[in-house]
Amino acid sequence: MSMQQRGYRFCALSIGLCLGVVVCAAAAFAQQSAWVDEINNSLNFYKTSYPGSNWEPYSQRLQTVKEAVDRADTRTVKSEMGKWFKMLRAREQGIHDVAADELFNFALMVTPILEYGITVPPAPGGGTEPGY
Repeated sequence: MSMQQRGYRFCALSIGLCLGVVVCAAAAFAQQSAWVDEINNSLNFYKTSYPGSNWEPYSQRLQTVKEAVDRADTRTVKSEMGKWFKMLRAREQGIHDVAADELFNFALMVTPILEYGITVPPAPGGGTEPGY
């Protein structure tokens, strides 16, 4: 094998490796905010199912969270998701009890609580023990 062939082979290998890293990084970045999209999709379902409730403040807060996740602002994610969970617990804006409980439970399943250090309020009547 000549030196020129080795050079081409090395160049092709380097380019392939760089492309692989870029693809993996893009996939990881896309997955970072996927959990917010999942919650937002669920929220949209409840907006349709319970049109008499004011869901807009919930949507706005989730949009803020998504933007914070995209720019890796963990402090804002922690703060805003903590507020979002409190809103659900308190049924702010007159949302339906069943919708609030189901959305709360779903969000608990998909939100990376530990990764962001999000504080989850305890269940009503649950004493002083925190939710997470």
